[in-house]
Amino acid sequence: MKFRIYAALLSLALIVGLCSCGNTHNGTSVQTNDPLGSKTAVAVTDSSITAEAATGDFSVTTADGKYSNSGNVYTISAAGTYSLTGALDGQIIVNAGEDDEVIIELCGATVTCGSDSPFKLLSASKVEISAKSGTDNIINDTRSAKTADSADQGEGAIYAKTDLKLKGSGTLVINGGYNNAVHTTKDLTIQKLSLKATAYNNAIKGGDSVTVKSGNVIAISTNGDGVKTENTNADKSGNTRGDIVLTGGSVTVYAAGDGFQAAHDFIMTTDEEEGTSATVNVFTGSYSGYTASSASTTSYKGVKVQNVLDISAGTINIKSYDDGLHADYGTSFEAGGKGQGTVNISGGSVAMVVYAPEGKITGGGRKGPGGWGGQQSVSGADAIHADYKLNISGGTVNIDSAYEGLEANVITVSGGSIYVSASDDGVNACKGVTSPQVIVSGGYLDVTVSASGDVDGIDSNGTYSQTGGVVITRGPNSEMAGAIDADGSVSISGGTLIILGYGRVSAGGSVKAYSLSLHSSGSHTVTVDGTKYTFTNSSSYGRTLCYSSVAVSA
Repeated sequence: MKFRIYAALLSLALIVGLCSCGNTHNGTSVQTNDPLGSKTAVAVTDSSITAEAATGDFSVTTADGKYSNSGNVYTISAAGTYSLTGALDGQIIVNAGEDDEVIIELCGATVTCGSDSPFKLLSASKVEISAKSGTDNIINDTRSAKTADSADQGEGAIYAKTDLKLKGSGTLVINGGYNNAVHTTKDLTIQKLSLKATAYNNAIKGGDSVTVKSGNVIAISTNGDGVKTENTNADKSGNTRGDIVLTGGSVTVYAAGDGFQAAHDFIMTTDEEEGTSATVNVFTGSYSGYTASSASTTSYKGVKVQNVLDISAGTINIKSYDDGLHADYGTSFEAGGKGQGTVNISGGSVAMVVYAPEGKITGGGRKGPGGWGGQQSVSGADAIHADYKLNISGGTVNIDSAYEGLEANVITVSGGSIYVSASDDGVNACKGVTSPQVIVSGGYLDVTVSASGDVDGIDSNGTYSQTGGVVITRGPNSEMAGAIDADGSVSISGGTLIILGYGRVSAGGSVKAYSLSLHSSGSHTVTVDGTKYTFTNSSSYGRTLCYSSVAVSA
């Protein structure tokens, strides 16, 4: 029944904008700069990176390397720098020594192959492919879509069994008709490049890791995932492989399946050398205008990890038909240890529209160490879901729509500005690894759900405790469904808790109850310890309850 209510509410909400400059959120007025545009089910496409095919005879030049060619197959066999120009209907193979470093400069080249990977990098210490400034370069894999595994066939338009760096100030367009566009079994780094990678399956796959340091990257998958890692064995330092790291540049992902799928961690942080951070846009499922009508993917999350999802800098905007941010608990890694199922947000900006279409209902909170019987069953898509811990200590989180907004076994808010609009529970501490808890010690949390129906603004299957921060939560005005609800206690010993609807609270310490009227529809301003907060209620709620350890007035 909840999902039917959600679908009905969403159909009305689809005509409303996600968030634009000066937009008034359903909760508090918030200034945002969201490039995702309006919250509609209209598929989004992007063709901002284009390249003109090369003409003329193909040539390879080198001053310090060694290569041979047999017909239209060119084989590089030694370290050195190789410059490629012109159009080739054939293949580039790198089969150098294990300690050799190979640099391939694309100087206005188009390489097309219909029998194997156009670029097949079999052996070298590492390979660098650089699109030179002012040049357009295209790699076309024109094989038919993969239907069975083959040891002879390369898995991508660029297929590497080496570490691979894609860089340069030029443009590189890669079309992977067989399987993946870029596929390396080891580490992949992208820097400065204007790269558009389109693939039947995964647009960009790094077996050991994927790192984007700068540039403009568009990753398009018509039937699979956008950016993916696979291996979880240990590197030379003993660390578990499988991370996706974004420290700069612009990355836009259109995926039939998951936007980012990390076998280990997903990290957005500040680049230590450049001081930059990344801007990321993700469109999954039917939100992507490139998804094939016959795509058979069953997971279309914005970002999915097997261990820890960590955002400390940058901007990420997500439109997904499944969980926006998702961390699994309990996955066994080849290097040893198991997945922590943790999401950390300590900085940056996160904005999302999340929706699970009827007929493709996802597991949500069911997956976890408690098994199918020990976890809360969630039919729908969560904006942020961690099987174990969700920690928000900084940054801005703006959830415009979701089935459940924040869901984890243990939810800790110690900082940041968080705005949640959900069709079921806005915040939900579910059963799992330990006793469910919502813990608030700082920050600003603003939660909006319907004023009627079987929904809760904040719902803990264990306890809710608050020692600081400002929380505004809305919901129905009944014991069965309310603005705040817990199977155990709801307690506040510090901070400010404003309840629009039903709530049963135990207040202690210096906390006082304040008589305010903020529950009617329309705009309201409340002053908390000298700071003004302005918010708009889209509907009327049953009553206002306010508890605070500092002065509050309206």
